Amino acid sequence: MMLDQLYLALVAYAEHRVAVAKEAANQARSAATDRESVAETKWDTFGLENSYLAHGQSVRVAECEADLAYFKKFAFSDSDEITLGSVFKVERQDGWSKIVILSQCCGGAEFECQGSSILLVTPQTPLGQSLLGREEGDEILMKSRGVDQEAEIVKIFLPRD
Repeated sequence: MMLDQLYLALVAYAEHRVAVAKEAANQARSAATDRESVAETKWDTFGLENSYLAHGQSVRVAECEADLAYFKKFAFSDSDEITLGSVFKVERQDGWSKIVILSQCCGGAEFECQGSSILLVTPQTPLGQSLLGREEGDEILMKSRGVDQEAEIVKIFLPRD
């Protein structure tokens, strides 16, 4: 895995999230200020609901922009142990495999890079906690559809590779 390509894909993913969030915020803001949103009776809350939605979408934009700023400064770990910034591949015996980045934000998100699906995991999650300090060849338990399954850390990608 070429980490320079992965970095570009990571930033592009974060930029896309910002663009989608901004579009949703603009749509919600337009709906909140539209003539159709003016209350016709005291029980008509359509405009109020749209204003709450617009506020929530604006908060989401700020969160996505903070994530983008984080990823623009992102540095891959050069440790042989999994730490924040590590990129590694996990594999189960049934053939399932995934490339994972241990990141401070966007846990659970997936994006594509060079034909591979990349999963972001945060250290705040049970999976993230179980990964910290692990090395190539270590086995971990991962939940899949509520079932614990063993997986092996088959490769840790390092910047010096």
